[in-house]
Amino acid sequence: MVSKRPSPAFTLIELLVVIAIIAILAAILFPVFAQAREKARGIACLSNIRQINTAQLMYVQDYDETFVDAGIDPFFNWINPKTGQYDNGASITSNEPYPNCEGWPCILPTGQATFAARLMPYIKNYDIWKCPSANNGSVNAGSGWSTSNPNEDITDPTRQKPISYWYSLCFHRSPLASVDVPAERVMMTETGRLRAAYDLNSGRDGYARASKWPDYYRPHGGGVNLGFSDGHAKWFNDKGMGPGDDNTDAGRTVRGLPHGNMCATPPQPGYLEWKLVVDPPNGYNETCP
Repeated sequence: MVSKRPSPAFTLIELLVVIAIIAILAAILFPVFAQAREKARGIACLSNIRQINTAQLMYVQDYDETFVDAGIDPFFNWINPKTGQYDNGASITSNEPYPNCEGWPCILPTGQATFAARLMPYIKNYDIWKCPSANNGSVNAGSGWSTSNPNEDITDPTRQKPISYWYSLCFHRSPLASVDVPAERVMMTETGRLRAAYDLNSGRDGYARASKWPDYYRPHGGGVNLGFSDGHAKWFNDKGMGPGDDNTDAGRTVRGLPHGNMCATPPQPGYLEWKLVVDPPNGYNETCP
């Protein structure tokens, strides 16, 4: 008489145990993979800023040791003719440097251009201006901000190029010798956005406060990449900074260094705010209360 062997199939309990183990491993490993991916993106972004820094310093040597013009007028003060609202030059059009250009890369017949467009002869790659982690998602509405203006977002890649980095107005047309501590003065950092428009920041402007808008200025593992005027760049974690109000000098004092507050007594120069911006031709003059 031939006996039958039991079937080698899994029992339901065994199958459920295997599925549970896989689920536990996935729960442990997926966040690690996500962190590793974001770390790689942060390194790519840091490389972008280093290259932009190098381009800026090459420009300085070619233009009588003067930092690049920020392009305040007409770009930063540009009003979109369709909406009647400021859009940081997102709707400016030109046929230079390429046909049907729209937004920040455009060079006007007058020769006027944004800081980024002026640096392009030294970079020659529009992808440098795009942070891999940047997006146009929602922001902290409770802190006084709203979603990114759709008129400033990228809508036509053939005409518009994305930009994810801002330029400090403290360097706008400034002599190289005016920078007191180059290794401690931030020239370039991030917006966290993919924009057709571009951004400028002064230390006294709330836009410059990395800790005010976490998903805007902290795209890389709770930190942000900073580019300094001596050419070096680094990742910076500002989570330890105080939650001060950026719209008042008292709040800026709470926020503290390394952001800086030039209206404190005595003045407190920092990474982002190290002088008051005075630019008579463009009517941009910062004063203390």
